[in-house]
Amino acid sequence: MKTGFAKIPVQQSFCARCSIRIRKELLEISNISNVQLYPADSMVIFNFIKANEVADALNVLTSLGYPPKGDKIAEMPERILCEC
Repeated sequence: MKTGFAKIPVQQSFCARCSIRIRKELLEISNISNVQLYPADSMVIFNFIKANEVADALNVLTSLGYPPKGDKIAEMPERILCEC
């Protein structure tokens, strides 16, 4: 089955420890695979099968406190702030 490729720059930086949680949450979405995180660039990359999975991933990232760059969020969701 053919997969798509998503490259999402996020607004908030994250550390290697936070990457573990982000990766875990994204991999819980069906048909998302090969999640790569680049903390230095605030970049999230993954493969997907259906476009709605990208929307699900964007919602997960926002709920974790890492909305995509360019999104205007009225109020950032509460999350455990990275103290790394």
